[in-house]
Amino acid sequence: MNWLIIASNIAFGLIAALLCVLSWNTMKKIKRLNVGKSFWLPVLLSGFLFAIGSIIAIFNETIFSSTIAVEIRQVTQLIAFCFLSIGVYGYSRMIRKNLPSEYNVPDANFTKNGEIQEYAVSKRFVDKDAKTSSNLRIEAASGCNHQLGYLSTFPENSSLPEECLSCNRVIECKHP
Repeated sequence: MNWLIIASNIAFGLIAALLCVLSWNTMKKIKRLNVGKSFWLPVLLSGFLFAIGSIIAIFNETIFSSTIAVEIRQVTQLIAFCFLSIGVYGYSRMIRKNLPSEYNVPDANFTKNGEIQEYAVSKRFVDKDAKTSSNLRIEAASGCNHQLGYLSTFPENSSLPEECLSCNRVIECKHP
């Protein structure tokens, strides 16, 4: 009897059981949302199959020793990996589908110390008649630490910085 195999399969089985409980509880919570089932159902099935494989390995080491039990355990683990791969693929596909193709993240200018100096405004918000590099920035709002148009570079669902909440030109800055 190999105690290392038994101990590792007990740990593996407990982790698989925890994965089953976690995915089951998550599926119950998101039941009404109709999202995430393509990920959590394969995770639940793979956790269940990993737990079955661990139980088979433990019984094979303690009670009976059979080559068929080893083969069954390997097949259940292979199927579990397939389910897990399907879940991860479905989740990554859903994420790729829901992400916007382009982020509007402001460009930062860093000083030699690595601190952020100021934010540059994307070129698409610059006046179309501007020809020189000194005209590539939009005129700064009075009393503002940022450039006018700074908020238009933020993603739609992000919260506004605190200093922008009290600014009287916030609408102009968001929609230049």
